[in-house]
Amino acid sequence: MEHSSQNVCLPLPVTVTSRITTYEQREQYLLNFLKNVLPSCDIKGIDDELKKSFTFNKHKNKVAKKKPQKSPFLTIRKSILLGLNKFGKKSLRYADMLPLNSLWLEYMHHMLGIEDFTSLPTNSTNPHWENISQRLMKADYHGAKVTITRSKCPSTVGIKGLIIQDTKNTFRLLSEDDVIRTIPKVSCVFHVHLDENVHIEVFGKELCVRPAERSVKKFKNLHIPEL
Repeated sequence: MEHSSQNVCLPLPVTVTSRITTYEQREQYLLNFLKNVLPSCDIKGIDDELKKSFTFNKHKNKVAKKKPQKSPFLTIRKSILLGLNKFGKKSLRYADMLPLNSLWLEYMHHMLGIEDFTSLPTNSTNPHWENISQRLMKADYHGAKVTITRSKCPSTVGIKGLIIQDTKNTFRLLSEDDVIRTIPKVSCVFHVHLDENVHIEVFGKELCVRPAERSVKKFKNLHIPEL
């Protein structure tokens, strides 16, 4: 066994190594082999292909897919849990909310596409009546100054105030006495004040939709609302 293990470590005989290609001859041997094996149309590109280098010891890292970031806005459920939708009866002052009405009037100028509210159509024969009516129904009324002119509940007639919250079925009004009142839409008719001498009449039952949904809803044109 010792004699055989020593033979493994001995160099190969000259008769064997003379027939083996050396390191310097390997490239030429490979070129000759490829020229003999490959079709003639591919022989011209052998030199260019051999010059290419490939890296085998590095792996390309997989790019992790970025998860879409959640909206920074609070959901309705979270805002309810935090109590952001709750107002005490005297937690706000009417005078502090008047700038909100000014912003709302600017919004209505842009929403209706007019510079002066006195140019609003006054009857259905006006060609702009349908377009203006649709925009009024889709408008956001947060900050609007309103007066209840008719109601199935007589005690609510005559109440005035600024709309500080618009839900599906109610308006929350902040009156001049700094008291917040919750008014059901379905049983009331409102005068929405746009200017000192200009107002529009709105049937609350036609606005019994959440503001976000109302802005994209298609309202019927041939409809006579009733209290």
